[in-house]
Formats: sequence, C-alpha cells, structure tokens
Amino acid sequence: MSLFSRLRKRACRDFFKWRYLEAASKILGTKPLTQGSMPFLLLSMVQKRDVISYLVAVKSFALHANPHRVVVVCDPSIDDEDRAIFRRHVPHIELRQASEFADSRVPRGGTWERLQAIALYVRDTYVIQLDSDTTTIQPIPEVLDAIRNGTGFVLGEKPQQQSQPIVDTSEFARLHLAPYDHIQAIAELRMVELGAAADSCYVRGCSGFTGFPQTSTMLDKLIAYSTNMQHLIGARWTEWGTEQVTSNYLVANANGTKVLSFPDYCTPDQVTDRTAFLHFIGYTRFVSSYYEKTSASIIRLLGVDSQTN
Repeated sequence: MSLFSRLRKRACRDFFKWRYLEAASKILGTKPLTQGSMPFLLLSMVQKRDVISYLVAVKSFALHANPHRVVVVCDPSIDDEDRAIFRRHVPHIELRQASEFADSRVPRGGTWERLQAIALYVRDTYVIQLDSDTTTIQPIPEVLDAIRNGTGFVLGEKPQQQSQPIVDTSEFARLHLAPYDHIQAIAELRMVELGAAADSCYVRGCSGFTGFPQTSTMLDKLIAYSTNMQHLIGARWTEWGTEQVTSNYLVANANGTKVLSFPDYCTPDQVTDRTAFLHFIGYTRFVSSYYEKTSASIIRLLGVDSQTN
C-alpha cells in the first residue's frame, strides 16, 4: 500500500471515529438501566477509551436480555470519573479491579483477568461475556434459550459452524499454518498434544460474546489448560490471543454449547436484514458510518433521561 493510500485510510478512520463518538456520546443523556430479573450475570472488561461504547453495548443488550447482575472488570486506565459514569447509568453495577483476578499460574494482561473472573463467577450463576464494541439490534432468542436451558454459546465466524474434535482442529491448523503465524493458529496445531479426553472439542469462535453455564470446575480446567499449553509452546503463550484460544476450548467443552447462527450474530461486514447482534471488531469498526448510525438508532430507542435535560 502506498503512503498516500495509508494516509487516506487513516484519515477516513479518524473521520468515522469522530462521527461515531459524537453520536455515541449521547448515550450519556439516556435513562439509567433498570436492574433485570433474568438469572444470569453480564460481565465485561472495560478500559477508559471504551466507556461510551460499553454503555451502548450494555444498554442495547439489556433491551433484549436484562440480567440480574452486571459486572465490569476495570482495566487500570479506569478512573473515578469513569466509575461515576458507570454507577449513574447502571446503578446496580459491580465494579472490580482487573488485579483482583490475577493468578501467577496463568498469563497476565490482555483479557486473561477477564476469563479468570468468569471462571470464578460461573460457580454460582450463568455468565455472559459481552465486549464493549457490540450492539444488539433485534431479539436474540438463541441466547435466551441458552440461559434458560443452562447451555453454552459462542460467537462464530461463518455459517453452519460447529465445535469439532481437537484432532480435527489440529489437522486444519497444520494444513493452513503459515510461517510466523499468529499464536492462535500455533496453539490450535499443538492442542492435540495435550492428552485431553478423546471427546474434547474446540471451536474457532470469538470470546467477545460467549455464554458459560454454571459450573464448579471451570477455573481448574482453565489453569490446567493454560499450564499444559505453556509447557508445549513456551514464552509465546503470553502473547495476545492465548486467552481467546483458552476461552474457545473451555466453552466448546461446556454443557450443550452451540455456535450462534450466522449471520444472525456477526460482524458488520456480513450483516443482513435478519442480523440481531453485531460485533464491531477492529478492522470493521471505523471504515464507514454504520457503527455511528447503529448506535444513534439504539440511543433514540432508549429515550432521554428527563432528569439530565
């Protein structure tokens, strides 16, 4: 890509990001979220730059599945002003420090603390992990069914995707592995060497939207999986992406896990009229006005808080 093309691409991204923030900031004028009665805990890990996006994500999600508990694992960048915003808009929110979930037996940083928080909370309740760069725009019956039935779910990346035996995962990775490939592909290749149960599965999903059924064994499984992978892979197991591999492995082997139907749950470059849930993952986020318009539509639906106007 030429220098001009790179500069043009960056200018477009900055423009769409500015437009998005102008629109999304109006979430601060909407009504606080009312505590729901649905029997699950909604958990997110949030950093300062994503506070506004998180409010759009959690309020849009709660329009269709309003949890009894909402937890934010606060990145170190979250300050007192951010905490005040969280409490004003989600009065029943539980704010935890990421450092509370650090464990010397697994890597630190990235979203490892988030996964460990899930593993602890899931002892007592169903837990849904929700990324800040998401919007829920229509009913989500598959998610409601999973909560009701105590089964897992994960966001996929293509139609008819399913969990598969780890031996098949390894073979697929072997056929597609490129030199100096991403740690996720390397981990998927080596996974078959873990000596896991013959019926162990894996799914190449996205940890940004995942449902974990209640269980008392997730933390032990998380630590064992990470420890064994670190023995196989070495220092690279600390790289960004290892938490997603671990999350994918754990949810694939949870009770009754299904990959959410695609493109009902997808990234914006795959959207159709039936799409209910959108994940604005990095490369799709500020390439057009779609994130801005989707957020603005949600904000109009939420209504204005008369006490702030």
